[in-house]
Amino acid sequence: MHTPTFFISSTIYDLRDLRSSLKFYLEEQGFKVLASEFNDFQKPLDRHSYEACLDAIREADYFILLIGARVGGWYDETSQISITQREYREAYQLHQAGKLKLLNFVRSEVWQAKEDRRELAKFLESIELEDGVRSSIANHKSKNASNADVLMKFINEVGRNKETSLATKGTGAPPTGNWIHVFSGFRDIVDVLNAQAFATAPIEDIVAKRLLRRELRDVLRQCLMKVKDKAYSPLYWIDLFHQTNPLTLEGRDNELTSLQVDSWDKISSVAMHLLGNRQLHLIVLPQVLAKPTFLEFDIASNSFRETDVQNALVRLQNEVSRFNTSNSSENLSIIFAHTPVRRSPSQRTIELETVKLAVLLHLLDRWSNIVTLCSSVLRYLDGDTFIVPDLRPDSPVQGMQEMLDAETPTESEIDSYLNSYS
Repeated sequence: MHTPTFFISSTIYDLRDLRSSLKFYLEEQGFKVLASEFNDFQKPLDRHSYEACLDAIREADYFILLIGARVGGWYDETSQISITQREYREAYQLHQAGKLKLLNFVRSEVWQAKEDRRELAKFLESIELEDGVRSSIANHKSKNASNADVLMKFINEVGRNKETSLATKGTGAPPTGNWIHVFSGFRDIVDVLNAQAFATAPIEDIVAKRLLRRELRDVLRQCLMKVKDKAYSPLYWIDLFHQTNPLTLEGRDNELTSLQVDSWDKISSVAMHLLGNRQLHLIVLPQVLAKPTFLEFDIASNSFRETDVQNALVRLQNEVSRFNTSNSSENLSIIFAHTPVRRSPSQRTIELETVKLAVLLHLLDRWSNIVTLCSSVLRYLDGDTFIVPDLRPDSPVQGMQEMLDAETPTESEIDSYLNSYS
């Protein structure tokens, strides 16, 4: 899953606290934030810091421009182009190519100063003054604009005033990306982000997916087997046992089941990983399933419909519940009753109680399905296309699942019942 990336562009000295707050807020929503003053910003030693920032902009999905009272350092002092202005121009080119979205903000005091100076300039044009005096008055320095002329030209550039004027006269197309949002504080910026940047991905869903990803990784951490510094799924050994030692409908009523000792020792060694009454606790998953995070809206029925991911999560919740119920000392006792020390070294087969073996295999199947479902959903959350996984059936007895399915009403049969109910 691609993580939306934000680049924050502004003078740093006077906007440091605001930049820090934005970075924290966005990262809490699960986004990646590029801000050059922080240690997690890539600083290649073979690149000038200015060029490194321009490179970083090309990796972003959103460009947040914050214009305050200061111009900041120069990128090209001769041409009076600030570093922030150069970053904006790079971002605007990417915006025109459809590769970046612009979110432009101007501090309210600076915006008001711009409006005041525009009115002042009109007044000065109406009276007789030498041009040098008129320019000096119009561009005088103030606490809201350290370099008024450069700041006002920059704001006009961001607003694409020239292109807009030409477009209204029939020359050229109207510019895009020229919205300027005036802000007084942090909340004003967050309101714009919520309305614009997060419109296609509600923050609640983003946060829910992030927390779910963490919980599923925790579940996987508890369920994978670690052997010689490497993690393994139990699926291979469980599938292999079912293939070589199938429990069948014909043999399900037999009191005892005969197994090869080697086969039993392998599967019982795998089952040993479940000792200690290991329980899996889900907190986030039930909350996610109570929301439409993984549902899709169907315009034809004017309702939400379930997706494969939603169904997989429902199945996962069910598998965890059954795993917790089945993972008991009583159900694992068959392992201790048939350890190598309890039999002759020359013994090649072993007789196990069929019911107890079936109960153990049922537990192992639940364990296997939990690992498989967690793995599939996590790959989806990390950006892969979701593929419905193959799972172990509810019953370890071959052919039993088909019988259970045949005895369980289908969706259409439920609909038929409800339509005839009175």
